[in-house]
Amino acid sequence: MNIKTSRFPLFSLIIFFISFCALFSKEFNEYELYNLRDKDIIIRMMNGDILTAKILDFEKSDSGNYSISVQTPIGKTKVFSYEIAEVQPVEKYNRQSHRIYLLPTAEPIGQNHFIGDFEMLFLYGGVGISNFLSITAGTSIIPYIPLNDQISVANAKVTFLTLKGDTYLDKMSFALGGNYALINTENKLYHIYTSISITMPKTIASLSVFTKFGNHDVYAVHFDNNLFDMTYENGSFGIAAGLDTRFSTTKDIHFIGEVWNSDVAKPTNTAVLVGFRICNTKLSADFGVAITTSPFFIPFASFVWTPF
Repeated sequence: MNIKTSRFPLFSLIIFFISFCALFSKEFNEYELYNLRDKDIIIRMMNGDILTAKILDFEKSDSGNYSISVQTPIGKTKVFSYEIAEVQPVEKYNRQSHRIYLLPTAEPIGQNHFIGDFEMLFLYGGVGISNFLSITAGTSIIPYIPLNDQISVANAKVTFLTLKGDTYLDKMSFALGGNYALINTENKLYHIYTSISITMPKTIASLSVFTKFGNHDVYAVHFDNNLFDMTYENGSFGIAAGLDTRFSTTKDIHFIGEVWNSDVAKPTNTAVLVGFRICNTKLSADFGVAITTSPFFIPFASFVWTPF
């Protein structure tokens, strides 16, 4: 097939537009608050303030508005429904805990099904089955490149153990996974990996080890009329680590960072990604730079929408 993909960036713009609208959409439904009584919740106010609280009581006025009594870490207070932009359980507020940027954590996707666009050139999506199985897949949409020259990836991860922690350690999760990558139609790469993630009140730290296997050590990669050789030896043992930590003054802005080494026997096969994430329960937008040992500085960006 020699189908051109010059129209595919239109999908990137659509996802960006939907995500942008979702960032400012009002998600609050006062009737759902009854199901959140006595649970730890996050309240995002219309003026941007964030409260971590527990709902104690409701009172409805003649105008149809609610006043809500809540218990915060510094005492009891009352807020009104017209002041609230969003209410979510604490465990749902960071809906991107299953990944740092590229690095899958040991946390499951669960109900945080998503679609996204990485670098405006890679459409990506993921679904969770219970809190056990996470499946993601995507394909590049590079303009003017035939479909059989695009890059496709599929990944499956099983979170097989989660240990609850104490005040300073919320939980520790363990996962096993594998992925399949297709670079052009002739170049197939397979990986298996294991991950461990430690979740703390403001931070998720992850470590992953992986190995590559297949039939080739050298791959002929071509994009349209450009051809080059890529060396990636079978049995290469790699390691990756990632950090996602939110700033103390806000729950909407996170620092994200990753370190990758595709072959521990070759220290030069290392890349570092550092950036920021702006997010709410519908939208995640990542911006940063990837640094390689060559050295190259490559900006990265992604937009992920979790509509459900």
